[in-house]
Amino acid sequence: MLFLANCATKEPLPNFFLLTGFRSRTQSSGGTTVLVRRVEIPTYLARGNLVTIKGGMEVQYAPTNRWAEPLDQGLARAVAEDLSRNSRIRAYGFLPGASPVDHSYDVWIRLERFEGNDNGEVVLSARWSISRGNSSEPIKSRKVDLRQSGWKPGDYTGLVRLLSEQVMKMSLQIAQAIP
Repeated sequence: MLFLANCATKEPLPNFFLLTGFRSRTQSSGGTTVLVRRVEIPTYLARGNLVTIKGGMEVQYAPTNRWAEPLDQGLARAVAEDLSRNSRIRAYGFLPGASPVDHSYDVWIRLERFEGNDNGEVVLSARWSISRGNSSEPIKSRKVDLRQSGWKPGDYTGLVRLLSEQVMKMSLQIAQAIP
């Protein structure tokens, strides 16, 4: 019986990841107040698993590598953290059930792609816009398509690191556009 118990296959434990890792400065205490609204994400990214694309069209979900928080919330949080690194911006990310803070500007993000592919490329494609806090009419908007080669498929820690870098680059573009 002991022999059979030792032969039983054991399912690997899941790994959970956050979009973070490059935050070296402390959060700003003043300046323009910004609210990063709930990020719109495509349905294929809403499962919670990290995603890779095989052959340009086959979605593959990492069996044991997952986001530690819903991607729409985690991305809003990460962008708010990145924006707050700018000394003139104090940013807050969307939190479900929480009342929005008083703010001057809203940041809206619609994610289109956020994955690695079997060619070793990591992709963040999104549309973002900024509106005044009392309006949903954009005052600035942009499409961003960030791609980075050199990722080794199957290295999910590396995938999250590169995606975090791309979020930081997108956040820098947004910060530069905030009046």
